[in-house]
This record gives sequence, structure tokens and C-alpha cells, in this order.
Amino acid sequence: MGVLGLAGTAAKVVRPLADVVRTAEALAQEGGQIDVLPGDPAATARIRELLGAPASGPSEDALAVLPVTAATDLSTGAPALAHRRRSGGGALALIVGEAKAGTDVERRLLEGHRLEMSNIVHVTSLEGTGAQAAMDAILRVLGDEAVAAGRRNPGLRPAVGRHLVRQAARRSAAIGALPLPGVDMPVLVLIQVRLVAQLAALHDRPLGAERALEALAIFGAGFGWRAIGRSAVGAIPVAGWAVRGSVAYVATRAVGEAAHARLQAGHDLIEGAPLERVRPLIDRVTARFRR
Repeated sequence: MGVLGLAGTAAKVVRPLADVVRTAEALAQEGGQIDVLPGDPAATARIRELLGAPASGPSEDALAVLPVTAATDLSTGAPALAHRRRSGGGALALIVGEAKAGTDVERRLLEGHRLEMSNIVHVTSLEGTGAQAAMDAILRVLGDEAVAAGRRNPGLRPAVGRHLVRQAARRSAAIGALPLPGVDMPVLVLIQVRLVAQLAALHDRPLGAERALEALAIFGAGFGWRAIGRSAVGAIPVAGWAVRGSVAYVATRAVGEAAHARLQAGHDLIEGAPLERVRPLIDRVTARFRR
């Protein structure tokens, strides 16, 4: 094959990767605004601290979050939250404290302000697991705008990153388990490249479509995971679909967690083959299938 032929083949491989990167980065730029409404003063300050961003100006498109306790006066914050829900911007009331104490607050929010149960979450506190539950609740309401919100609010990044990695790993497992030789690998590569691009955009360190060639390191590593899967399937042919799915899951999760850890530490995106550091983990997992 001549130089022109090689260039054409490379372009066919790189183009879909570049498109995936561009799409992931574009989605991270739109939406994701969070407006913390004034509720309980201490809880409001704590939510803003957890999000890691200054108070934003009012926006009809922003997700409105109202932190309240059993002692909170709802006369101002609750109508504002209900208005935001009616306008379609998203609304979430975080009731902080023991569930029994928050029952009356929940009733007043539901009956007096026409909110729904999907707009209300109970957390025991805004520390430790309670803080994580609050961030997870905000993440669920954000939906597709989670990456954009994480880029704007650094405190959300750990929760968004965990969600992205788990979601991509589950998709990879489903694709890896399919009995479609030659089809699984390109799809798994796109899933992994998209995941890395999303994580980079989340941490405001965009990969850039022009660097899609670097993402081919994932493609090369992917053939290694496929070989591992085939050898494991040979050991357990009856449950081959489960082995392939498990290998795809662990490989994608390894890519994501390695990238997320590096970006969280303030470093640039992973250089070279991103899976080498976690290869011992994969080896241990597949060794179990061979026994």
C-alpha cells in the first residue's frame, strides 16, 4: 500500500474518533447551570461550598436547588422553586435532617407549592455520605447536562466522573457480550474514546479533535483486551458471552478510572497507552475465569 493509501486508511479510522471527541466537548459547553436558592442559611452555604462555585445569577434554564431544614421558612424559596419547575428549568428541594423531622416540610412543599416527589430528596446531613447523596441527587436531575455542570462546578466532578465511568463500562459489557466478531472492537473503541473525551471536558482540559490520533493508543490497547477475552472464552466456552462482557467492562472501567484519577490530580490527559498501569488488575480478573 502506498503513502496515499495509508493516509486514506488512517483518515477513515481517525475521523469517527474526532467526531466523537468534538461531540463530547460541544455538549460540555452548553447548559449545566445550577442556581442555589436561599433556603436554610447554613445548608445553602454548604451546598455552594460543595459545588465549588460562586453563587450564580438567576436563570430560567438553570437547575434550581433549594436546601431546607425542618425550621426553614418556605415563603420565599419554595415559590421560586415551584416557578422554576413550571418554567422547565429543573427544580430540586434538598431536605436536610432526619426523615421524620422533614416529613412536615415535604408535605408543605407538595401541597402548598405543587411540587412532586421527583423534586424532593431527603439527606440526613451535608457531610460525608450525606454530602455525596446530595451531589448524586443533583446529578440525577441534571441528566445529560451533568458534564457541563461538572465543568462549571468542580465539586460535582467526582460524582459525574464516577457516573460516566460506570455508564461506559456497562455499555461496553453489553457490546462485548454480543456474538458479533469484528463489530465489537470498533464500538468499544468509540465508547472508550468518548469516555476519555468526556472526562477531559469535565475537568476543563479538552482533548481536542486534532489530538484524536493520540486516542488511538486506546485502540491498540483494545486488541490486547480482545485477545485476553478470547483466551478466557477458550477456557470456558459455554459462558463465553459472560467472559467477553466482563473483559470489556473491566477494560473500559480501567481506562476511565485511570484517566479520571490523572485529571483529578491536575495532570494533562493520559499519554501513551492508558491501560498499562492497570494491566495487573485485568490479569487478575481474567485469571479467575481460567480457573
